Amino acid sequence: MTKLPSPVARSLRPTGLARASKRMNTWQSVRAEVMEKIRSREWPPGELIPTEQQLAVQLGCARATVNRALRELADSGIIERRRKVGTRVTATPSRRATLEMPVIRDEIEALGASYDYRMTSFSRAHPTEDVIRALQVSASDELILVKAQYLANGLPHCCEAIWLNPRALPRLSEEEVETQPAHEWLARNVPLTQGRFAILAEGATGDCARNLQVNSGTPVLTIERTNWSDATPVSFARQFYPPQHRLVSED
Repeated sequence: MTKLPSPVARSLRPTGLARASKRMNTWQSVRAEVMEKIRSREWPPGELIPTEQQLAVQLGCARATVNRALRELADSGIIERRRKVGTRVTATPSRRATLEMPVIRDEIEALGASYDYRMTSFSRAHPTEDVIRALQVSASDELILVKAQYLANGLPHCCEAIWLNPRALPRLSEEEVETQPAHEWLARNVPLTQGRFAILAEGATGDCARNLQVNSGTPVLTIERTNWSDATPVSFARQFYPPQHRLVSED
């Protein structure tokens, strides 16, 4: 008989949910249960978690349902899956003090231009599909959405929409992001340990087109950023730059 590592064995002991025979019939509910174990540090960073089959038995669902949930979490960088090794919670604590947030203020001032920031809206809203995937939340969750405009010498430099998960963050009021960008608030108040970027081009619409002063449908540079605190994704932002913007990176 194969003996499981003690942390895994502990995680397989019947929980209140298991004793109540509550079945998880959707991959979203399995994902939420796994995320809760990660957030509570029942499964800390770097720890091997139960196998798909073990989780299927524990949660009372099909193995395929567990597989879909774990694939979503792996795609978001929350867990790491390796053939013949198993699945681990992404180990990020050593990066706690080293992650630096790119600041648009610095970007504008490096151009020799005067910087200005304007929050254009602060609201609570249900997430879109891309936000659900990035922050591993459900469609019924209410998140904070902050929209802002950045100006260089009085001209549009960038507009931003950032989604924040209030369950994973200190309390944030509208007043706190009226004069400082949400990203700067995050850097001061949350121990960020990991960030992921995606760069794409898409047509500007709605608030983005108005804030950049371009026609709707104009292709603009779009940068997506997801931030984590340990294994918990806490923010998802989309930043939009007008045509002819040049992105420069230095090592």
